[in-house]
Amino acid sequence: MTQEPESGPDGYAEQLERRLSRARTELAAAERDAARAEADMGDFSSATVSKDGSVEVIVGPRGELSDLRFLGAKFREMSSGELSAAIIEAVEEGRAQARREAARHFRPLDTPGPQVPELAGLDVDWARFVGPSAPARSSSSWPAARTRLHDEIADDEEDGGAR
Repeated sequence: MTQEPESGPDGYAEQLERRLSRARTELAAAERDAARAEADMGDFSSATVSKDGSVEVIVGPRGELSDLRFLGAKFREMSSGELSAAIIEAVEEGRAQARREAARHFRPLDTPGPQVPELAGLDVDWARFVGPSAPARSSSSWPAARTRLHDEIADDEEDGGAR
């Protein structure tokens, strides 16, 4: 049976208070970083030209089409299938750029902090930032620290909270 440290200069209560203070500091920093990333993504737009050079699209931060331009006269000679394929290709590339940009801004927030690794990173709602084309997040990609913390909480509940 292990004995918990007594309260004192290096006691359990003081250690816990220091860890909580570090966790609060990390959380405040993560909230600031998330707000900054969200603001940066709000200004994002991507201009993409189809490979054949017939169309240019502008895609917003959530992958929404905000502008479509036909370049030159090539589109006049294209079949409807060719033209729609060129448009779809350009829109999909613009959406891919939006996803990459969102990942660049938010991926660092999706990992545990250095001071309190038990507190996993923010659970980013990718669809909010890159729209319905956002990749689904599988539970297997969640940091192990979050799972360990959940297991510890469940263990505490099973034994009545006593250790």
